[in-house]
Amino acid sequence: MVIHEHQQAAAHIRVGMIGLGRFSQFHLKCLKQLSNVKLVAAADLNESRRLETAEEWGCACYASWQEMIDTEKLDAVIVLTPEMHHVEPALAALQAGCHVFVEKPMALTEQDAERMIETAKRNKRLLMVGHVLRFDPRMLAARQAVQQGELGRIRSIYSRRNNPSRYFSLYERTNLMYILGIHDIDLQRWLTGAEVVEVFARSSSGAGNGPDLIWAMLTFSDGTIGVIENNWLIPEQAPAEMDVRMEIVGEEGSIHFQDPDQSLVFWSDHGVVHKASYIWNEAYDSYAGYIFEEMKHFYQCVRDSTPSPILLPEDAKEAVRVAEAIILSSQTGQPVRLAP
Repeated sequence: MVIHEHQQAAAHIRVGMIGLGRFSQFHLKCLKQLSNVKLVAAADLNESRRLETAEEWGCACYASWQEMIDTEKLDAVIVLTPEMHHVEPALAALQAGCHVFVEKPMALTEQDAERMIETAKRNKRLLMVGHVLRFDPRMLAARQAVQQGELGRIRSIYSRRNNPSRYFSLYERTNLMYILGIHDIDLQRWLTGAEVVEVFARSSSGAGNGPDLIWAMLTFSDGTIGVIENNWLIPEQAPAEMDVRMEIVGEEGSIHFQDPDQSLVFWSDHGVVHKASYIWNEAYDSYAGYIFEEMKHFYQCVRDSTPSPILLPEDAKEAVRVAEAIILSSQTGQPVRLAP
């Protein structure tokens, strides 16, 4: 793979960040702990976010991501825009010769995902998508057990990923299958090593402009049956901010997973709180967690100009394709077959 001459000579990987919303704070904390990686530019429509970031990081900030890409000499671009705006900045960055990391979902259509992959190949750039749960050591242990045959033939996988109702007003902009379910589509494919051949789904709506609950059944090419449950219905006073579970059932054993795992519980006058710390942990001004491991991996791949063996863009595209089929099924009430 060809890399820029300025990247070979530079002491730092020069990074541009597009989108300075809630999730950017995790990425910025990662940057503080990674050597030889420097934020040189950022873009966001919000002026106050731009000013704060420019002051803290000493970087150039732009209202237009296109202007940032056209003006700055960047090695890598991190795309953290809302889900429906991932494609165009990612394509522009790839065409400008930058490696790209884009948060999930990769896109909202298979066709757009394919455009991104083809553009990365044509420009000999790396493209990775933030399927961060592949860096969860518990999920990796489960996958290894399945691959090594410890459970025998896998018959079913049940996944639950339910989040607080208070976030629905923000995320109703995109179908919840792209926000919550995309994780479990990817995990179920990753765990089984099989492809989804048919889906059937039901959804329902409460307040808001779209469904806030969906159940989907997936049939895999090896006969495994997958079930995915997602909703934005966890109440304000629930003891934890999320309810994540998985059960993998084989003919010779099963694996059970739950987050939060209730190993850390706070009792106080404010109620009972279960701390979920799986994705991000802080200790003595240092940060650790799956996002940190994911981004460390991305920047190492950029430094080495080596494609990731973990975050394959083709897998991210397939997750989008399955999500599209699930949404179609939930709208029509009919099963949807996926072409090989």
